[in-house]
Amino acid sequence: MTTPTYHDYRTFLRQRYGARVYRVPLDLGLGCPHRDPQTLTGGCAYCGSFGARAVHLRRGDALAEQVRAGLAFARRRYRADRFMAYFQASTSTNATASHLRRLYREALGAAEFCAVIVSTRPDCLPSATLDLLEELVEEYDVWVELGIQTANDETLARVNRGHDFACSRDAARELARRGVKVAAHVILGLPGEGPTDFRRTAAELCTLPLSGIKIHNLHIVTGTPLAIEWRQGRVSTLDEHEYAEVLVDFLRRIPPEWPVMRMVSDTERPVLLAPKWWMSKGEFLVYVQRKMREAGVRQGDLLTEWRPPR
Repeated sequence: MTTPTYHDYRTFLRQRYGARVYRVPLDLGLGCPHRDPQTLTGGCAYCGSFGARAVHLRRGDALAEQVRAGLAFARRRYRADRFMAYFQASTSTNATASHLRRLYREALGAAEFCAVIVSTRPDCLPSATLDLLEELVEEYDVWVELGIQTANDETLARVNRGHDFACSRDAARELARRGVKVAAHVILGLPGEGPTDFRRTAAELCTLPLSGIKIHNLHIVTGTPLAIEWRQGRVSTLDEHEYAEVLVDFLRRIPPEWPVMRMVSDTERPVLLAPKWWMSKGEFLVYVQRKMREAGVRQGDLLTEWRPPR
């Protein structure tokens, strides 16, 4: 049997829940607090007006219909046995706690879910929302995918992220204190960053009470400030081989206990400007695993004295 080179998320889910588990992406229609809701201007320099909504979701569909369609798709394509409600699109805490409670309960009441995943920003977690998430912990495995992106405050300002790393640090610690599992969302390849910055981010993440990680390469999409800079030659992206190099180095610097929930961005071809890779997503993942095996390295092997933060 081949020894795993990193903590694969699919394997983690099977081990945790004893079944094939599928995340059902849901769009609560909440938008982003860092973007003007009327003009859709502002926001992060790399983020399109569509946010992070799954490509198959149609804005405006009722939550019950989204759940029904998501479950049917998962059963047909993946033969999934159990399901996680995945509040994925944009900022899924961008409303009052009372409104969020109604939306969350409406979605969770439409099917039997074993877990809840909430995708959000570290600056959109007021006390009442944290109370709501803690309330859900009594019934579900609750995860928050926290958009940290980088530990470099200069880069966060450069891409108009709207918060600093201290905000991410505080949010991760408070969520964990309330029993919520936190997965950090990071981007490798942000403007001006290189291997030293990626290693610093990995080191900072190791000081936080995280339970998982989601790693993306930078994508340039149409209609964003970075698209303008890319056309002017002021911003570049990593090709498959360049990204594989920094990704492997990053994986070696994070705890082996953290499941890697994703390692490659997904963007629809019509709006993707760069990078244009020759490899498919599946081919790239195989390439990374082969590269790690040939080098004899694995996730976390550069951490010598790491202990889980409390």
